[in-house]
Amino acid sequence: MSQNFYKNKNLLNIPWVESPFFLNLLKNSKATKELKRLAKKYHEDGYVVIDLKLKDNFIRKINHDIDEKIKKNEIKKNPKIYHYNQSPRIVEAWKFSKSVAQLALNDKINETLNFFYQKKPLPISTLNFIKGTEQPLHSDYMHFATIPERYLAGVWIALEDTNKFNGALTVVPKSHQFPIVDFNSFNLKKPDSIQSLEKCYRVYEKYVKELISIKQLKPKKIYIKKGQAIIWAANLLHGGSKLLNNKFTRRSQVVHYHFKNCKKYFNPGFSIPLENDYAIRKLDIVHK
Repeated sequence: MSQNFYKNKNLLNIPWVESPFFLNLLKNSKATKELKRLAKKYHEDGYVVIDLKLKDNFIRKINHDIDEKIKKNEIKKNPKIYHYNQSPRIVEAWKFSKSVAQLALNDKINETLNFFYQKKPLPISTLNFIKGTEQPLHSDYMHFATIPERYLAGVWIALEDTNKFNGALTVVPKSHQFPIVDFNSFNLKKPDSIQSLEKCYRVYEKYVKELISIKQLKPKKIYIKKGQAIIWAANLLHGGSKLLNNKFTRRSQVVHYHFKNCKKYFNPGFSIPLENDYAIRKLDIVHK
């Protein structure tokens, strides 16, 4: 086979940036040096940090919108099984805050993701946080999955500086290269309730903890400034570090992105892909 077989086109049905031929593909790109640098790091480590250069007034508006809804007790939260302390995980704030939606549609994020995946990014979910989550290491692909696989990215945007006291995000570099698992991988029955889902998810969390130990992997805390963002690949293991001072806030926003023209978008928690059993997800795409 010619060495140039994959020179001009990704012939594998996986994200462009995760192709084993990606570095050859990148050489032929006409993108800027900065985009190429970011893409190379993303391919190798599974995450990058970019500066969105957000204005302070814009960030204050997001935090104000969130605070006002909390005061009125008008927020929607993740299920309790995904809460690891008392700080709320506020979902779909974009539906009441134009600023939250605007951040999800940020031009620099979308330009970067579009280059990485060679498909239009679709913001499908927002999460806003007041404090660090202390969530154990996990892959977002346990929550949002696609056919073809791996067309998912997460973006964590700091709305204030992170430090060693307020629960900075932790990642496991290169873990995006691990095989994709689901509950069926552990011989667990498909959940039929939030209670059975929690039991399955705790098994998954124990698996990740054991995997980190056996592989002797070193999770890395990422300290970023207000207005910067961490972009990570679908299967990268990440979580919230321990809060060393519970008085400290760690205001932030997460946006999950699928990509246009996938055959299926589904919830892997209630699916058995090996049996062609999919809990199809109708995308609720963020818009202004």
